[in-house]
Amino acid sequence: METVKLGGQTAAIDADHGFDRETFKQFISFDVGDGAPIYYHSVGKLYRQPGGEVIAAVEALVSNRLVQQDEDSAEAICRTIVIYRDPETNEILQEDDGRHIIREYPYIKAQFELKDRHVVIHTEGLSGPHQNGHYGLATVSNDKVYAQRSGDRTFFYWTLYGEVDTPIGKVWFNEAYNGSTDPDVMVMNRYGTLPAFAGMGDGFMQTTAARIDSYEALPVHLREYVEEYAPSHVGPPVDDAEIEALKEQYLGDQPPLAPKSAAPEKLSREEIAEIAGQYFSCLRNMEVDALLDLFSEDALSWDPVGTPPLLVKDKSTNYFRALSSFFEKMALTEDDIFVAGNEAAIRWTGVAKLRSKERELTFEGISVFTVNDEGLISSVRSYWDKKGLMASLK
Repeated sequence: METVKLGGQTAAIDADHGFDRETFKQFISFDVGDGAPIYYHSVGKLYRQPGGEVIAAVEALVSNRLVQQDEDSAEAICRTIVIYRDPETNEILQEDDGRHIIREYPYIKAQFELKDRHVVIHTEGLSGPHQNGHYGLATVSNDKVYAQRSGDRTFFYWTLYGEVDTPIGKVWFNEAYNGSTDPDVMVMNRYGTLPAFAGMGDGFMQTTAARIDSYEALPVHLREYVEEYAPSHVGPPVDDAEIEALKEQYLGDQPPLAPKSAAPEKLSREEIAEIAGQYFSCLRNMEVDALLDLFSEDALSWDPVGTPPLLVKDKSTNYFRALSSFFEKMALTEDDIFVAGNEAAIRWTGVAKLRSKERELTFEGISVFTVNDEGLISSVRSYWDKKGLMASLK
């Protein structure tokens, strides 16, 4: 398999990025430890851009081990697993067959060089599973690493940039890391192409990580996950022999599958279409109580999109009751229904009549419903000419 090369060295030979031998030693200890395995436990969120919708909660475990160090160089072996969780329930996101949605780095080898007043980092590592279930091998060079003293603390910050051609187009990212000693904390901001499970487009991921010096001190829930589903992540790889075995295993035609548990229960396409259909039926018959029962407690309605969203069950607005008192008829009939994932887009034709007028008017629109796992509508986004209809009814 072709090796992807990213980054590069752009700093001048005499560049001053704040490093000397003492700061270099401090950075190595901060990043990969002093010989025994250390861990970074990260938590954060993945957002869709530019809207800022939260796609997933993110949890990661990084295990690092320093294997060699002298005054001007160091080597480390690392391993990482990233777990994506439901942002509301914190349950692990799964594929339809039960496979967990994760990102895994079975090994990363890192070499650090102190060059006068700046540092160069070279890494080689496996990553995946990608969209085809396979893993890739990448080498990255980076000399955009900086150190800054402030009182008794040292701050480190560095960036990574990458763009890769894939069968589905270019995948790109900008990653910025910020860390500080005493305590050892690291923040990562990643802007770039969304992971495949999140669909098309770009996203932003932000995580905060704390250094933990022993596996036993990690959160119980994380250790339970690792021990049941990803036991290799109890620590970093042991040696080069294990790394060569990992290459052979993960770069073959049948790499290991992602961890898997019972497939999640999901509503069928027919069930989602039926729930959306009940909305139209209740609206046609002005059955307000039954209509409200279709919605979750926090459901929002954009009616139409471009106006502020309304909390459907907010008793202070009594949205549907106000609608029924204003309109004698607000009958929407479904013309076309398209279901994808947990959403249904419905093109409809409506007939409206004010209680104070005899005239009926026909109008058209499209509504997009999101249905949660409990079978309740969590949002409705409707597209129609409200201003035009109201002006015609006067």
